Amino acid sequence: MHIARILEASADRYPDHVALVFEGRRWTYSEWLGRVRRFAQALSDLGVRPGDRVAFYVSTSENSVTTYFACQFLGAVAVPMNFRLSPGEATYILQDSGARVLVYGRSLTENALKIAEQIHSVHDYIGCAYDAANIPERHHHFETLAEQSVDRNEPRPIPDSNAISSLVYTSGTTGRPKGVIHTHANDLAIAMNCVMEYSLSHADNALHIAPLYHVGGMQAYFIPHLLVGGTNIVTGRYEAEKTLETIAAERITTLFAVPTQIQEMLFHPNFSDYDVSSLRLITTGGAAISAATMERVMNEFCPGIFNGYGMTEASLTLVLHPEDTLRKLGSCGKPTLISECRIITDDQAREVPPSETVERGRIGQLIVRGPQAMQGYWNKPFETQKKLKAGWVYTGDLFSQDADGFYYFHGRADDMIVSGGENIYPREVEEILYRCPGVQEAAVVGLKDEKWGQIVTAFVVRSDPHLTISDLDAFCKSSDDLAPYKRPKRYEFLDALPFNPSGKVLKRELVARFDTPVRA
Repeated sequence: MHIARILEASADRYPDHVALVFEGRRWTYSEWLGRVRRFAQALSDLGVRPGDRVAFYVSTSENSVTTYFACQFLGAVAVPMNFRLSPGEATYILQDSGARVLVYGRSLTENALKIAEQIHSVHDYIGCAYDAANIPERHHHFETLAEQSVDRNEPRPIPDSNAISSLVYTSGTTGRPKGVIHTHANDLAIAMNCVMEYSLSHADNALHIAPLYHVGGMQAYFIPHLLVGGTNIVTGRYEAEKTLETIAAERITTLFAVPTQIQEMLFHPNFSDYDVSSLRLITTGGAAISAATMERVMNEFCPGIFNGYGMTEASLTLVLHPEDTLRKLGSCGKPTLISECRIITDDQAREVPPSETVERGRIGQLIVRGPQAMQGYWNKPFETQKKLKAGWVYTGDLFSQDADGFYYFHGRADDMIVSGGENIYPREVEEILYRCPGVQEAAVVGLKDEKWGQIVTAFVVRSDPHLTISDLDAFCKSSDDLAPYKRPKRYEFLDALPFNPSGKVLKRELVARFDTPVRA
């Protein structure tokens, strides 16, 4: 089965059911299928053939998903790009992927023109401006192509399940972004995994505030709802009150939101003005949430909280179900139905294939195997060899298991702090800080120190403006779960932590901003 067949099958079953909502426009499954096929025909007329790469540099919108599925009908490869990228950053991805076509958002025309000056490998540019008159000369107008092209129902080769469906570029926090190769089989496995874990159905109305250039937004959330014939409501830009308004107006049943967004909505002064009772599940991941806040979320917002862990290279690997949310707070749960996981030591990482997982309670690197695992990195055989061994994805993330088999995240291996010769995992310090009254968000990093090598440094966003550094230090000292050498030696209050779009704290930004050696 290939990805385009998912849309065709849902259109066969539910032709008159609303498939997609965006900016007041509503398309039934049969209407949207027609629009996707017309846009696919337009791409074919521009010369796009199976295996060609089509990039979209667009904010979260109908244009994103229509482009993605049009590619699947042609056997072309979709290349979603972060719409926040600068022209230079976008140019790198276009050159690396060898994209033939670039679809760009209506606010990105100036960037697209700058890109066109830098590279000549892109054959066609398609702008998403409201009015065709605002499209630059020699560029095409998205709406005109999607609505006025004639679908000639030309016979096209059916993509093999192992054919590439998309190149999803990593965020590049450790260097240049890498194109993660996803096949039709990968993306179908991801979608079915999410349908089963979240018990999705035709009756679900999904709200999309997460970026659709991420696996979390597209493969693990949009496509699963499409698979069951649900309704996908897409909003162009996240705003807390606008999201609450949409939940109430559209009777949203499922929502994917990062912890920061959940807290912004819950603590919004007008939260009680909106009826959010239709919500049956929120899936989240990334940063931690305090126990007190989580209780409020489940009591006032939505009782069905799923905390998941995944990555571009292996989406939705672990999930914590609602019945365990409070008793196992801070855990990422257990492997999903299609995932096999092990925790290994550095010595075991040298073995191929790796031996069995370490004993419970010990921290090591998580490795993952399953049908959702990537095929490798585009044009990067060396990096692929390091990341993918004997079918196992080496995540570079540190985990442990408790006595009940639940997995706990301890941070990236390269985020580990070495202070006075002792290894300290930032996540265990963050978990203590989240228990402190008055703490809304916390992030811990190691900063340079002439005496200790690194010192544990805590960055805190306060929910109580009266919280002081002395309060934090006293709380950490009083904890029976934090050894003295692990306590922060430095605290910094911030108005907000830097996050990437998938909800992960950008700790490298904190280090770059504050990492000046402290004299002994």
